[in-house]
Amino acid sequence: MKMIATAVGLLVLTTSPTLAQTTPAPATTTQTAPPATPARWNGLPVADITARLLAAGLTVAPPRINADRVYLLVDDGPVRWVMTLFSCTDGACPDVQFTAVFSGPQATPEIVARWNGDRRFVKAFHALPEVEGGEGQAVAQFDVLLSEGGGATQLDDPIQVWRSLSLDLGRTVNPGP
Repeated sequence: MKMIATAVGLLVLTTSPTLAQTTPAPATTTQTAPPATPARWNGLPVADITARLLAAGLTVAPPRINADRVYLLVDDGPVRWVMTLFSCTDGACPDVQFTAVFSGPQATPEIVARWNGDRRFVKAFHALPEVEGGEGQAVAQFDVLLSEGGGATQLDDPIQVWRSLSLDLGRTVNPGP
C-alpha cells in the first residue's frame, strides 16, 4: 500500500502544472535533416567467401548462380559438399549453409537420430535411398548467419566445425573397412 501511495505521489508531482517546466522555443527555425540511414548491409562478397574456403585448403568450383542464391561445390579430401549462399545482392551474401549427403549401411533413422543427439551445431536428417533397395542417406546441414564488420575471417571457425562434423557423420553412416 505504501508503494502505491508513493507512486501516486510521484505521478501528482510530475503532472502538477505548478511544478512542470516548459521548454523554451528554439532560437532559430532552421531545420536540420534527419540523420542518414546507413545503407543496408548485403553480406560478404562471394569472392571473399571463396577465398576463405581456399585458404582453408579446400578446392572450390566456380560459383553457380540461381536467382538470389549462389552455390559453391567444395571438395574436402574424401568429402564433397555444397555451400549455398542465400539472399545475395550485388555479389554479396549475408548467410550461408553447408550441406553434405552421405550414403552407407548405417544411414538409418535411428543412427542419424543418435548422431544428432550427441552433437551440436551441425544437424543431420535421414533421407530415403535414391533407388529402390539402395542405401539410406544422411544429409548434414549447418546454417551460419554472417555479421557486418566481421569480415571473411568470421567463416574460419564454422568451416572447421563443419569439416570435423561432416567427416564424422560420413564415417558414422559408412564406417568402411
